Amino acid sequence: MTTTDPNNAAGSDAMPREVLLELMRPVDEVVRAWSPKTARAARNRILDEVRVRGLSYRSWDDATWAEISLTAGPARLHIAALGHLLGGHHRLHHTAGINQLRRLADLVFGPGATQPALDEIEQVLSSWQTSPHLLAWQVGNAVLDALLSAGSPRLEDLTDDLVRQLVDDYKAAGLTSRRRGLIKISRVLADKGIIPAPLHANEDKAGPRSDMLSTVPPEWAEWALRWRKFSTHEPGTIRSMFSVILIGGRWAAEKHPDVISPDQWTRDMAAEYIADTMQATVGQWAGHNRNRNRFGQPISAGGRAARIDSIRGFVCDLIEWEWIKPRFDPRRVMSMPLSLRAQMGPNPRIIDDASWAKLMAAGLTLNAEDLMPYGSGRARKAGWKATYYPVEMVRAMVAVWLFGGCRVDEIRRLELDCVTWDEGTDDTSGEPFTICLLHIPQNKTSRPFNKPVDPVVGQLIDAWKLVRPPQPDLADRKTGEKRQHLFCHRGQLVGKDYLNHNILPAFCRKSGVPQTDSRGALTSHRARATIATQLLNAREPLTLNDLQQWLGHKHPASTRYYAAILQRTLTAAYKKADYFARNVRTIQVLIDRESILTGAAAGGEQPWKYYDLGEGYCSYDFFAKCPHRLACARCPFYVPKQSSQGQLLAVKDGIDQMLERLDLTDDEREALEGDREAVTALAERLADTPTPGGPTPRELGTTDGFVPLTQLMSTVPAQKPDQHDNRDIDRKPPGYQE
Repeated sequence: MTTTDPNNAAGSDAMPREVLLELMRPVDEVVRAWSPKTARAARNRILDEVRVRGLSYRSWDDATWAEISLTAGPARLHIAALGHLLGGHHRLHHTAGINQLRRLADLVFGPGATQPALDEIEQVLSSWQTSPHLLAWQVGNAVLDALLSAGSPRLEDLTDDLVRQLVDDYKAAGLTSRRRGLIKISRVLADKGIIPAPLHANEDKAGPRSDMLSTVPPEWAEWALRWRKFSTHEPGTIRSMFSVILIGGRWAAEKHPDVISPDQWTRDMAAEYIADTMQATVGQWAGHNRNRNRFGQPISAGGRAARIDSIRGFVCDLIEWEWIKPRFDPRRVMSMPLSLRAQMGPNPRIIDDASWAKLMAAGLTLNAEDLMPYGSGRARKAGWKATYYPVEMVRAMVAVWLFGGCRVDEIRRLELDCVTWDEGTDDTSGEPFTICLLHIPQNKTSRPFNKPVDPVVGQLIDAWKLVRPPQPDLADRKTGEKRQHLFCHRGQLVGKDYLNHNILPAFCRKSGVPQTDSRGALTSHRARATIATQLLNAREPLTLNDLQQWLGHKHPASTRYYAAILQRTLTAAYKKADYFARNVRTIQVLIDRESILTGAAAGGEQPWKYYDLGEGYCSYDFFAKCPHRLACARCPFYVPKQSSQGQLLAVKDGIDQMLERLDLTDDEREALEGDREAVTALAERLADTPTPGGPTPRELGTTDGFVPLTQLMSTVPAQKPDQHDNRDIDRKPPGYQE
């Protein structure tokens, strides 16, 4: 067969010379820069394969080029370079398993053509304090691989899709080191604006796990995934709600296998789901659950509430988005039962004072030796740092945790210039003092705001800023704005679990405090509740409104979940209020036993009980009920001490002295405490009130000349009332003197 088509070389022996030269001209142009021996070997191998396969090299696929390269011996890299340049197979080095990427890049782009890109990446990562030993092999190979795959020696020609595709390919091929290198490169590319955002190590873990969806009916899973895509909740809220929504699908598949779509749920089904949730156990309808510590035990009140709230929110969203037609009102049918709501209340998981003091001492004296060692012993001897994060950064983070009362997300997202210094003046002494204001970024309940913190926080943050290397601008996950973050190292934010998994265990080891107590595990969020509770129970405590602003809560009700009034503080406040002493007084009473024994008192002929008013006595038996008891109008029951009857009482035998308790009204207490306006107001109100004797003070002419009661005592005797006297009369206390 003879042909002039260079793409079909089956008859290459009879191919015209002009056609053959046209076919080999691109090959000759490429190999001209190579050594003659290698160039001749590669050229002959291409010609031989064209003859053997009967197909032009322009028609070879990636697998064909890889097969030829693997059997080319010393010319292996050169064949791969030809496949890259002539066939457009930019990923041929992957298929052929070529690891000598620098030599291959020199053959493809020319000697040293990729060095500017390598230097640029290395310079930026070095300024971010990336480990030097990683730049040579992990980052360098990833850069060369990316450039070869893009077909260009320029970083600007890399695309986001290409970088993400390479990361996925590395994972599938088990190239962990190169994948980590490419993730580091993506931070540089994002900083330079070449790609929109850097990649993360857990990029492949985004979205629901396949084992979660495999146990859910496909129709229900489709609705749940669609809701997940369009929901505007916080990412963490979406993840937690999504797992609970899948529980509803598994429940429906078990209880009503013929009704497995949300638009088919009826009012009875919704009520049945709520009833079953109230009796559910841990792991029931949860699908693949790796944590089986409490498997089979009753679900906590919070867990049941989460299941009910999530499924109600899911159905409400589907109805509001007009995806399904409402068949019932989910806000009423799927509302939380009152019995469950009663179990949901503020329960701040505070750390006890003794443990908190130990943790604070350990945090303020933290050093590198207290933290978990980073890397192997051999690596540290070779020059690796003892800890992944600089100890100055860790100390600053610890200070914010100990004194800032911040959420862990707020700590991670603090801006570089988050500390503002000011000066105040003490109201009492007039001495100046330093004010440290910490700028809190926007969070889930409030806009950015400033809060006062201990100056040690600002001092440790300033110490970290002195040694902090330059870092790239990173997009804030709440606002999307690119800015400098305080706790940023090696081009990325501090890990969200670093505080819980590394720092807090180091605290506990150093201070001897267990990592769990009666309230559960020691987590970063418990410091927020502990600090809030201490501020609410201080010697001069913050008010609830002040504490709400300090914590950054939108509603005062949220503050009650983070702060509790301690029992000792409540007791001290009650004692300071002095309620019993302020509203209860005792008055001295004289008892005439002779009148009682002779029966004169029973017949009404003679008084038997006299209340000491200071300048006189009141002989009215029901003195405690008299409206004029604190402003005696000198009615017929009044007995002046200077009268003959009053003088007789002072020398008469058979007179017992006792104390009787009086419960005061607010008006009487104010008058008793010396408020002249209150005394005058009390007298005016009583001017037309009849006395026990009958006439009013105005009729008696004593509106301005009444005798105020002065013989009230502010304490109640320690002795119990006389068991034989049912008139609430206390005996005279020991040591009492007139």
